[in-house]
Amino acid sequence: MDHTRILAALAVAGALLIAPGGHAGAGPASPAGLSRIGGLSAIEFVQDKKKPETVKQKVKRIWRNLTGYKFDVACPAFALALSRTTCTETGKNREDARAKCQSRNVLCQVGDANR
Repeated sequence: MDHTRILAALAVAGALLIAPGGHAGAGPASPAGLSRIGGLSAIEFVQDKKKPETVKQKVKRIWRNLTGYKFDVACPAFALALSRTTCTETGKNREDARAKCQSRNVLCQVGDANR
């Protein structure tokens, strides 16, 4: 019986010591040996770097914008949309392109774009 009281007291003391440190991982921590570029570590800098668009991707994007159907996409599909984007798809007809756009944006409202 005496051991359970001691264990309970230790658990409460441990919880009180850990509770003020609730911001675990919130402060800036830089591993030793990593170079700093513009205030970011090398690992963070590489993660944020965007891949360059290839010529093939650029040609496909331009062709799709010229010949495709455009739709407005609102996510989530509620009366109050949190994000609005556009979707350009190609297809046999407008409904086929709308189906492709809807499959890419699940649970979003897809409507005709105002050109």
